[in-house]
Amino acid sequence: MDICSYVALFGLFSVLGWVYECTYCAIRNRKWENRGFLMGPVCPIYGFGASAILIAANLLPQGPADAAWWQVFLACAAGSAVLEYGTSYVLEKCFHARWWDYSNIPLNLNGRICLPFALCFGAAGTLLYYYVMPFLSDAAPNVPLLAWELLALITVSLMSADLALTLSIMTDVTKRIEQGRDDFDAVMETAVDDIASGRRPLQSDLEEAAHHAAEEMTATQRRALKSIRRYTEEHREASAKRLREAVHDIEEARRSK
Repeated sequence: MDICSYVALFGLFSVLGWVYECTYCAIRNRKWENRGFLMGPVCPIYGFGASAILIAANLLPQGPADAAWWQVFLACAAGSAVLEYGTSYVLEKCFHARWWDYSNIPLNLNGRICLPFALCFGAAGTLLYYYVMPFLSDAAPNVPLLAWELLALITVSLMSADLALTLSIMTDVTKRIEQGRDDFDAVMETAVDDIASGRRPLQSDLEEAAHHAAEEMTATQRRALKSIRRYTEEHREASAKRLREAVHDIEEARRSK
């Protein structure tokens, strides 16, 4: 297999990972959730994990038969934990937010990873290693190189565009969250005067500011806000909560019309 086939299959498993995430969350929460950090229907973390398994399977001289199942299981479980923890850490450092949180699940590490899910990913990786990857390794040479090159080009182009769009949207959402914090600070600075003059409660001021900000958000910005599980800084999370509630109220009002 050449680099183009690996890139194309990375895109395929990223899409399949997105399908799994959305299906799992829809069943668990009984409502549709468009999961993933990127705006498009992809979860690259699954693409990286599956690609690593495929590369490992092809590096062994005799294929999957060279490794015992328990070794593959432990390697997949440990590898998924490292990948998931690292991804969570980088995203949090860049955006001060988390897209998943295992704090309520037993045997978790800083809410970024947990043993139950690591074992599940280990089992899934083992099945991929023994049953899916050998098939892909055998089938790949039968596909024309030009086809792999086109698929790889499409994968890189779409994901690059998606990443650029996502970063732009997240930057704007972050600015709105920060504006919410500034609105809170401004309200608190005039709290004494407001109370003395009999002005309406402070909470109404904050809700009005959040509602105004929510009305100016685009559909993709609203989706990005809802995809974030929580912000790791208290003032950001408080501002994001008011903004989420305002978005929910606006969407409910539109449905009722």
